[in-house]
Amino acid sequence: MKIGLITIGAELLNGARTDTNAAWIGQHVIPSGGSVEWHMTVNDKKEAIVNALDTVPKSIEAVLCTGGLGPTHDDITPTVLYEYFGAQSEFDEDYWTLLTEKFSARGRTIPESNRNQAIKPDIGEVIPNPVGSARGLHFTNDHYDCFAMPGVPSEMKAMMLATILPWIASKSEVKHHIRIMRTTGIMESALYEKIDAIINDYPKVSVAFLPRFTGVDLRISSTNEDALNKWVDLVLPVIEKYHFGGEGVALEDAVGELLINCGKTIATAESCTGGLIGDRFTNVSGSSAYYKGGIVAYSNEVKHDMLDVKKDTLETYGAVSEETALEMAIGVRKKLASDIGLSTTGIAGPSGGTDEKPVGLIYVGISHENGEKVYKFTFTPSRLTNKLMASQAALNITRLYLLYGS
Repeated sequence: MKIGLITIGAELLNGARTDTNAAWIGQHVIPSGGSVEWHMTVNDKKEAIVNALDTVPKSIEAVLCTGGLGPTHDDITPTVLYEYFGAQSEFDEDYWTLLTEKFSARGRTIPESNRNQAIKPDIGEVIPNPVGSARGLHFTNDHYDCFAMPGVPSEMKAMMLATILPWIASKSEVKHHIRIMRTTGIMESALYEKIDAIINDYPKVSVAFLPRFTGVDLRISSTNEDALNKWVDLVLPVIEKYHFGGEGVALEDAVGELLINCGKTIATAESCTGGLIGDRFTNVSGSSAYYKGGIVAYSNEVKHDMLDVKKDTLETYGAVSEETALEMAIGVRKKLASDIGLSTTGIAGPSGGTDEKPVGLIYVGISHENGEKVYKFTFTPSRLTNKLMASQAALNITRLYLLYGS
């Protein structure tokens, strides 16, 4: 099914807010047999919305609109759609009572402005909102079906999953099967070279490379599920060292599972990452089973007092050095009595770099029962990117140790 997308809101045009809804919708309609073929972002003005509805290409079978269903003065999408599709508005007393009860249950009085959300059309359909108060709308004309959803991502997603994606699936003849393979520690070009021959052998399987600072995701799709599964079975052994999970799996999820399976605990000593690795570990429910804790040792004083990094090491080699990273990893492992000690120290930037130690220079240390090792990286001029990449590298070093013992 060919789908059009209209995203509504001045905040999307002036850059005040990034449109994440369009990307999510584009990805999630595919397994249901849909494909976004046309997209327009418009202001929350009547003439702009009407122009978009008039501009929809003839090939489009369904139009998904997001934004403008809230209770404020600029939420005009329902009013515009009622007029465009020839519907009359009616006040839904039952829904207003339900909204009033929901607010009362939270100890709040419902604002009068929310009465807008209890309006319903005399034709078309109202789409339930499982997580919010603004209901969606479904109208049909001779050209396409039109669905209107809130712009709030959580509400849009809930409505898509509960109502609209099943509708698309029921109308689509072709189903696309999709797999996501997440990798880290390898560049896009190197990953492509490893699997290029397999890609060429399976023309019915579509492969997209989705690179980011923390790794490369492979998005594999096909209408032939058997071909897709065979492709994945061939590729997995080739990229095993770099592959850590599928869709929705973060590297910290994979590392946490390995720590549990291996019966190991870990502690972190962070300088340049400022606690980011610990934050990522604790993003995972149940991480207290393996994450002992962390020490953010940003100053030399804390490195010495809390992690037992020798003053001579700091004076001779500096805080950003292989020697300091090594002693930090050993120190935190001993201090917190963990099986693994993980450390980071570096120059995150954008200032502080020298010819000898440029911005982006990062050392990651690991200490465990089999010994210690320090890894050296040179990343980017961006401070936040360097912190993210350093945390990813540290987690991946842990993953590789747990898998291969080195």
